[in-house]
Amino acid sequence: MAEEFSEQGQAYEGPSGMAGVMHAAAAMFNTTANATSMASAKAAASDLVDSAKNGGFRVSKESADELIKAMSRFVDRIDVMKHDLLVFDQRPQLGNHEYGQRVAQHMHAAANGPDSARMVVLQLKEVLQMSVEALQRASGQYEETESNVVEAVKRTGRSV
Repeated sequence: MAEEFSEQGQAYEGPSGMAGVMHAAAAMFNTTANATSMASAKAAASDLVDSAKNGGFRVSKESADELIKAMSRFVDRIDVMKHDLLVFDQRPQLGNHEYGQRVAQHMHAAANGPDSARMVVLQLKEVLQMSVEALQRASGQYEETESNVVEAVKRTGRSV
């Protein structure tokens, strides 16, 4: 599979091709998944998109399709999870005593803060979407997908 990729410039300084996609994913799963590591993963995914836009790497449609499919499934699962995550919008009811109130406040802050698992999962969705875009661009599918979306919007506008 490695022979399917070819470096075509210095647009992207990090790993290219599949290694670049895996680098973006691995950056997100650093030893501690927090806001800093998610920012690093988003930056790596953004660099990968920029590299693909500039022809920094290429990948065959067949090779990209499997990764795109897997990443898209994860994005869909995150979308389904969003409803379940709404429970974190409310502070837990742990009684009216001072200790219960403090614990409830701490739990709410931990569930909704920038380093919370909830925020990391939502940021993971962005990283996955950027990685899908990079693979689509690198495999020549991005323009096709974009034009299909534009056509669908036009058809919807006509039928309304």
